[in-house]
Amino acid sequence: MMRMLKIRSQHHFSNMLASAIFSAAIGILYFSFDPSPADADPSDMAIMAMKPVPIPVIAYKPTNLSEPQQTMKRDGSTKQAPQQNGTLTGRMALLMNMLLLEKGCRYLETVPDYTTTFSKQEFVGGALSENQVINLKCRHKPFSVYMKWVVGDKGQELLYVNGQNENKMLVKMGGLKGRLVPTLKLDPTGSLAMQESRYPITKAGIMALAEEIIGYRKKDLDLNLNTECVMLPNQKFDGKECYCFIAHFANAKESDIYRKSVIYIDQKTCLPIFVRGFGWPEDGMASASPEELDEKTLIESYSFTDINMQSELATSEFSKSNKNYRFRK
Repeated sequence: MMRMLKIRSQHHFSNMLASAIFSAAIGILYFSFDPSPADADPSDMAIMAMKPVPIPVIAYKPTNLSEPQQTMKRDGSTKQAPQQNGTLTGRMALLMNMLLLEKGCRYLETVPDYTTTFSKQEFVGGALSENQVINLKCRHKPFSVYMKWVVGDKGQELLYVNGQNENKMLVKMGGLKGRLVPTLKLDPTGSLAMQESRYPITKAGIMALAEEIIGYRKKDLDLNLNTECVMLPNQKFDGKECYCFIAHFANAKESDIYRKSVIYIDQKTCLPIFVRGFGWPEDGMASASPEELDEKTLIESYSFTDINMQSELATSEFSKSNKNYRFRK
């Protein structure tokens, strides 16, 4: 009996020690990341990039992201292969993904407004849209968004201000349609407004994207789902040093929307600046390569470049009466 109690005591102590080590490691890693203001200089929205942002190349393609990679010795035994310095895997990578984004959201709460070039590509209405590039202005209180398309439906404008315009979004179409059709006033979550977007305008911007990802990470961790994840340090997107998180989901029962996600987080601001989501393949794609599978199952791609958080936007930037906008026509 004493021997059994001693064994149980040792086992309990081992679990406590492992938990303490895990918590300490997360604490050290988390507090070593210090978000600082974006370093973009104020610039004219009109001269922002007109071309789609190049898709970053992800060289790391593990077969099992939850387990350490192994190599075979000559005698048939295995040894763990060296990982890239700073790489996290499994539950620790999921937790770090969530903690960094939470820290980024706290920083963003101190920023009243910002401007950015927003690029998006979405699977809507049974088809993947062409890449769209949009000049975006965002204010947090009251939540306000102005968009102008520079690639896609060039010239189209959208304005939404919480509590104004009957809580409707104003849309002025681009090109010839904009000359013939008056400004539309649409319910942000109505069927007409959602025909060309996976999310309503009320979910636009960097903060909403970060909060959406945080929600998925909390689900993964709380329900202990079989989500494989790896964090890769020393990655770059749009010239910024980033951490890249690659998550693979176990099956459609645990994740009915996503099979895989790729998230680039800016090291300075802890904000997501490039995100891609991939769905589940249709029948007949069992022999597809990983590259072909990603190409066929892309359901959303978002990026934020030229971010300027020192813009100090005037109230007129979110007014339908702004003389530089076309909503009065």
